[in-house]
Order: sequence, then C-alpha cells, then structure tokens
Amino acid sequence: MNSNFRNAVGKVAIITGAARGIGKGCAMTLAGEGVHVVIADILPDIQDVWNEIHEAYPQIQGFGMIVDVTKENEMKELIDRTVEMFGHLDIMYNNAGINGGECLITDVTPDLIDKVFNVNFKGFAYGCKYAAIQMKKQGYGTIVNTGSWYGKVGHAASGIYGASKAAIHTMSQALALELAPYGITVNCICPALADTEMHWAYLRKTAAEKGTTFEDEIAAELPGIPLGRLGTGADSAGAILWLATQSGSYVTGQLININGGMDFT
Repeated sequence: MNSNFRNAVGKVAIITGAARGIGKGCAMTLAGEGVHVVIADILPDIQDVWNEIHEAYPQIQGFGMIVDVTKENEMKELIDRTVEMFGHLDIMYNNAGINGGECLITDVTPDLIDKVFNVNFKGFAYGCKYAAIQMKKQGYGTIVNTGSWYGKVGHAASGIYGASKAAIHTMSQALALELAPYGITVNCICPALADTEMHWAYLRKTAAEKGTTFEDEIAAELPGIPLGRLGTGADSAGAILWLATQSGSYVTGQLININGGMDFT
C-alpha cells in the first residue's frame, strides 16, 4: 500500500483571500490535514486568522501576511518569504477575488472593469507567475485557482465578473500546457453558491431591492442545489488536497465544479 497516495502532511501551501469565506475555510481545513499554511489577504484581520489556525493546530508552521494581490511586488514578496521559511512551495491557491456587484452593461464604468480585473485576473496572474518560477526550480508543484460557475455560463448583470473568471479559466489551461513539462499541474475549482460573507452581502442587497428578507432569499436558493446546502471552504480544500497529492497528480488543465450538482457545464 502506498501511504503517500492521499497524504498531504508536511506540504506547504499559500492561500490568498484567506481572511474570510472560502479562503479561510480552506486554510483551516488544510492545516487540520497537516499542511503548513501561509495565508494572505488585504484585510488586516488576516493576522487573527493565522492566530486562530496556530491555536487550533500548534504543530502547523506558517504566517499571515497583509498582501494586495494587485501589486506584483507584494505577491513576489509573499512567495519569497514562504520559500525562505520552508525552502520550497508545494501548493499555490490563488483565491482572492471580488464580485464587483451586479451591473448592467449600460451602467459599466472603466473603474468597475479595472477594479474587478485587477483583483481577479492580475492578482491571479502574479500568483501564478511567481509560484511557477519557484516550482520550475523544484521540478514539481500544484497551482489551483478559484474560477466560477459565472465564468462558464453567462448571468445577466454579472458580465464583468463572469468575464474575469472566464479569463482565469482560459489562462489556467494555457499554464497547464506551459508547465506540464516541469511536473507542475494547474487547475481551477469552480464554486457556485457558497457560505461566504460575499454571498451573504449579495443576498442582503437582493432582499432590500425586492422587499423580501435575508431568510427568504436563502430559502429560495436551496431548492436549486441538489445536495441541499451551500458550499464551504472545506469543500474546496477537499479538491485541493486531491490535486496536491499523488492521487490527483494526473489531473491538469481542468475546471472542476464544486457546486452541489447545480450545473454540469
């Protein structure tokens, strides 16, 4: 029996957008599985999240770092500091993102386009760039990017957000081809409706506009999810653990749905 087939203990992961939502849940789950985690976010409470992880799993090494993913030098420093501490990088999870809010094409502004693409696409590209530089030196590595259901299927009033995620999908597949000769896999995980602060804010806004309640909007969503619940960071972490171990080492260039059966595209 190969004891390393699904074993991620001792691996090193960077997770961006880890102060809350899917990123935080993923970081907590990976740490619980023995993965050393470096977590980053533009929000200052990223330090509190690291303290929470370290208190729950004192054997786990790592740190929390305030990072603006739209700034290339800060993303480079994040990866440089990680490699300085551990000597290598096994997993790069580019998760930081914003939705920009609903916006019809007739209301789109240059500022909105720049804001969404700077965080969602440029931040992801910088993370991939510097992770790839390190992983090519090592001759191995796993890059996982957060895509979206919205990047696969058009949704009214979400065209800018969806386009930014579709760009991530396409570039991830291009990088899978570029980096395969170096033993590096690149994949996207594509959540749909998730138990996150971002989604709660959307539901509260929708409720206010429709004259309903937050609870009404949640109740209206659940029947559309065959598994009957919203996604979590732990669900995303399960896919990352698979991709980062020998059991998922033959998977690259894929857009992996994590959506409870909502959509099969």
